[in-house]
Amino acid sequence: MAQAIVEIRRHSPANPWTYGMMDLRQREIADRARGGGPGGLLISEVAPVITLGRRTGAGDVVLPESVLREKGVDLHTTDRGGMATYHGTGQWVVFAVDTLERLTGDRRGVRKAVEALLEVGLEVGLSYDSSSHIREGTEVGVWTDNGKFAACGVHIVDGVLLHGLAINAFKTPTSFLGIRPCGSDKPVEFLLKDPTEKAFLEMASRIEKSVFARFWEQGSLVAQAAQAEIGSSDRD
Repeated sequence: MAQAIVEIRRHSPANPWTYGMMDLRQREIADRARGGGPGGLLISEVAPVITLGRRTGAGDVVLPESVLREKGVDLHTTDRGGMATYHGTGQWVVFAVDTLERLTGDRRGVRKAVEALLEVGLEVGLSYDSSSHIREGTEVGVWTDNGKFAACGVHIVDGVLLHGLAINAFKTPTSFLGIRPCGSDKPVEFLLKDPTEKAFLEMASRIEKSVFARFWEQGSLVAQAAQAEIGSSDRD
């Protein structure tokens, strides 16, 4: 029986993958996990979107919605924690969807889950920049000396973890356009200095390995080699 399902998906005009579609998919996995079925890891590069978390302030989005949509950036209200942030091309969004008890060994392990997600961001970041470090408090996330490259926001529904982590790989014209990400004017960083297709997919593989090491590889669970490919695979 599969212990967790891995899905790595990328948006393209021919095969759209929006934040809304990813959100629906994570809730399908959450329903399955509540019923005792396998959880799932979603690693996604979605169509450009600004997501509005539960603490989004009035001044966090600085461009009118009409202007953003003209530039190809959607807006999406979400139930995750945190403020406004950007998702889109050049970024991996990472959702580890399963019960807290299976992910952390603690049905109340929200903090453990958040810490593990930040550790994933740190491990990935250190592969590209030795100055990578975790910050707490109002600057929570993973940073290099040049700026923040990974943000975390979660939501718990009936004991299941939703949402997760976003890791910036490379900058595009729409990256963080028109917002104060996480309510801050501090710089945003991108990890890939040579953003080739190979390097971007290798980052997805690093993310997958790191997530499994912190969540589903506990106890008797052993992960197979990571496969950075489009589509889905089962972890046995």
